[in-house]
Amino acid sequence: MQRSQCFLPGCLYSYGIHPWYITDFEMQYLLLTEAVLHPSVVAIGEAGLDKQAEKPIGEQVRVFSEQAKLAAEMGKPLVIHCVKAWDELLAVRKDFSSSDIWVIHGFRGNRQLAEQLIRKGLRLSFGEKFNPEALRVAWPDYLFLETDESDKQIEEIYRLAADSLDISIDLLALTLRRNVKEVFSV
Repeated sequence: MQRSQCFLPGCLYSYGIHPWYITDFEMQYLLLTEAVLHPSVVAIGEAGLDKQAEKPIGEQVRVFSEQAKLAAEMGKPLVIHCVKAWDELLAVRKDFSSSDIWVIHGFRGNRQLAEQLIRKGLRLSFGEKFNPEALRVAWPDYLFLETDESDKQIEEIYRLAADSLDISIDLLALTLRRNVKEVFSV
């Protein structure tokens, strides 16, 4: 099958090796390096570190680091899943340029963690279960919203975030559109 047959017209994709699903890294990485060449792939991920996953954290760090290198080489943002492994994540980040774009998916951390990550140039994507203080730290330039872990529609997540930020939904939507265009080059 040709690669182009795997992608639906008009859709954008992110491909990565999630820490829950690391099996045969060499084969997974080979498939990943082929997939990211397609113009519809705008990001690499979810990649990440998860201390609750089965694979040892050392192996996860190796797999994550390789994906971060690939993202940097390809000039694509890295979408990150991180659970209880912030120190390891920040240790890996030291090996990369602050211009390499990393987006933390499903961020639920507090204000202090949000500040620490933003100082390292990371963006934060919030779902329904966000910390309002952390959301305010990310506003406006480091903020994304998502519905990954929610039954709510994105419009409801927008309303919750706009209310928390005490801004209009229109201003929030315009800002998020700008952030998406800037980070994902779309």
